[in-house]
Amino acid sequence: MLVGVALLLSACSGSAGRAAPTTATTSTTTTTAPPPTTTTTAGPPASRLQAVVDDSAARAAAPYSIVVVDLATGTRAEHLADRQVLSASLYKLFVARELVRRVQAGALSSDASAQDGTGRTVGQCITDMIVVSDDQCGVAGLRIVGYGALDAGLARDGYVHTRLASPQRTSASDVALFFRRTHATAAADPVSGQLYDLLQRQQVNDRFPLGLPPGTPIAHKTGDRIGWAHDAGIITTPRGEVLLAALSGPYPAPCCKAERPGPAERAAFAALADVARRVYALYS
Repeated sequence: MLVGVALLLSACSGSAGRAAPTTATTSTTTTTAPPPTTTTTAGPPASRLQAVVDDSAARAAAPYSIVVVDLATGTRAEHLADRQVLSASLYKLFVARELVRRVQAGALSSDASAQDGTGRTVGQCITDMIVVSDDQCGVAGLRIVGYGALDAGLARDGYVHTRLASPQRTSASDVALFFRRTHATAAADPVSGQLYDLLQRQQVNDRFPLGLPPGTPIAHKTGDRIGWAHDAGIITTPRGEVLLAALSGPYPAPCCKAERPGPAERAAFAALADVARRVYALYS
């Protein structure tokens, strides 16, 4: 009887130990923001997604590379996904990731001067190159990571069309892979968590967001330079989260610089907004 009582007390003690809450340790060097939680239902079939992608590409005034991924089901549609294009400011995604990685590893101080010509720190430039797509910070970041010195490593990591050597290039499939990995690991990985938080705070909202209902959560990054207009990110819909990457161009000059918007820029950016609108409509 005494043995039985002892075993019973031991079992209860073990159960209580497993149920006890743990103390979370909060990092003071990074901000992690897990992706928003949504209630998901079955999304549209692949055939409908592909039809929207094909029709959007056919309507466009310039060649389009598009990838759409339903993050709940894995359903995917694409058009010219592996076409290598000039990345414009999308190169900042890969530069920011490397800078954050070095800061987290202790190999680079976030308080060090970024040498961007304005006196900002590395930490400030990581934020500004993503949230407001600051070009001076982007160039400073490229200099810090060594431009093409990362290219071989990027290829090994699966970004087979991305080059940080000048001129910077990428593809819709590589950018989609970047967003998918960052989204999937944001809650557990401090590097991805910090990047996803910055992408959610994006202030350049003249493309995809214009095609979405006001207030729609989106974590995204734009890119533009003469001849090219891009947007890519993760959109929260009533039926789950959807990854959309749309890289367009070449357009005839003088399109497509956001810093001096005119009729050509408005048309190019409106076309990107329309892709987002049509994809969102499938989920609403």
